[in-house]
Amino acid sequence: MNLRISDLFDIVLISIFIYSILLWFKRTASRRVVIGICLMSAVYFLAKVFDLTLTLLLFQTVFTVLLVALVVVFQEEIRRGFERIALWGTFRGRRRYTGFQGADALIEGISSLASNRLGALIVIKGKETLDRHVQGGIPLYGRLSKPLLYSIFDPHSPGHDGAVLIDGDRITKFGAHLPLSKTQAQVGTLGTRHTAALGMSECCDAFVIVVSEETGTIRAAQDGRLAVMHSVAELKGQLECFYQEKFPHHVEPDWKLFITQNGRIKVLSLFLAVMAWWMFAYRPEVVQRTFAVPIEYRNLPDGWVLEGVKTPEVMVTLSGSERVFKLLNPSSLVASLDLGKIREGEQRLGITEEDLRRPSTLKVYRIDPNLIEVEAHRMMVVKLPVEVQTQGQLPPHLELKGVKVVPETVRAMVRLSAPERPERIRTDPVDLGQVSQTSKLRVGLQVPREIQLLDPEVPEVRVTVEVAEKKKEEGK
Repeated sequence: MNLRISDLFDIVLISIFIYSILLWFKRTASRRVVIGICLMSAVYFLAKVFDLTLTLLLFQTVFTVLLVALVVVFQEEIRRGFERIALWGTFRGRRRYTGFQGADALIEGISSLASNRLGALIVIKGKETLDRHVQGGIPLYGRLSKPLLYSIFDPHSPGHDGAVLIDGDRITKFGAHLPLSKTQAQVGTLGTRHTAALGMSECCDAFVIVVSEETGTIRAAQDGRLAVMHSVAELKGQLECFYQEKFPHHVEPDWKLFITQNGRIKVLSLFLAVMAWWMFAYRPEVVQRTFAVPIEYRNLPDGWVLEGVKTPEVMVTLSGSERVFKLLNPSSLVASLDLGKIREGEQRLGITEEDLRRPSTLKVYRIDPNLIEVEAHRMMVVKLPVEVQTQGQLPPHLELKGVKVVPETVRAMVRLSAPERPERIRTDPVDLGQVSQTSKLRVGLQVPREIQLLDPEVPEVRVTVEVAEKKKEEGK
């Protein structure tokens, strides 16, 4: 196996990309979609291993449709992923965790609200921004305290139905509206507050606490999961874990965290990257195939014509892996020549591998011939009268009354470089000896080499030979 340094870098970069995708799939709520993607990937892998040509063609045909479908299904997760990428540059300045300031006030306030069965919805900000997901609300920026929480969620308060946003030990906004979750399996018969709490946790890394006004039950939502807190102590422990994860005591360098976390996912990512490299990039053997490739001429300037093309196709020898050749459609190979800088007269045009349209995985080994002879001329459009040529004699008892031709003129393109421009165009000779009566004939035109006819009905014209019986002389 020939493994180059560039292949190693290729595998490492793809491993990082697959690792990011798997980590994203791990956190997403669309589990069934993920399972479907894995099953389709397995089918594609088996098709590659066992060389199932029809299945591979089907996958290649519908790949674009599947990509669009994935973007539609995971549009919110994709947007969140890009937001997380944008936050990577800000990790160096993140604050350390020194204990959740205001934790006691928050826990006491939630406990009191639950005891009195007052509904509440509280969002504690993580590292990601909340502004894009929140609508409405009243800015506050007040220090977190039990009386303040109780007054906000008092049923007589105008903002008690909305959510409270907390950043550190400050209440930044109250009466805010959160996005609703579409995951009905977790929400069930719970109310709008619980649906909003779960929806907010699906959109960002916030920790959301919700208190039911019917039962006084406390639930917490994080990373798209809604769980019951059986005691205030359990809620406090979850809060401690949340802040320790987002703002740890000892801030490790990002590269060290990347190495030490999610070991199994990293191993799986490396395995998948190696398999992808083996399937798509590894070339165990290089073979050669020769194809007859048609020549395509493009960008011919207006008013020019191409003549004397003696080579309609060239023989092209390509090299690559057997797998690539099996997926190649030979009719897609075209040698495309640019005639934008064509010159007057006879000349030779070279064909290079840049002129050959082919899959990038195939290399050009030989083009035969690599030079073709063409003749190009600049033309002008003229109208030429049609002259009918005749030969032979009419029978003795007939006389010629006239010869008519339709059309009388034809449109043609004439070389500008011609030493003498023709004044007319002649027909093939009409044999009068074969005419016994007035006749309508279709006669071809004698087209010189330096002329190209433009009328659709040519190179034939309609000739009418009109004859009549000769009058007998008197006395005879």
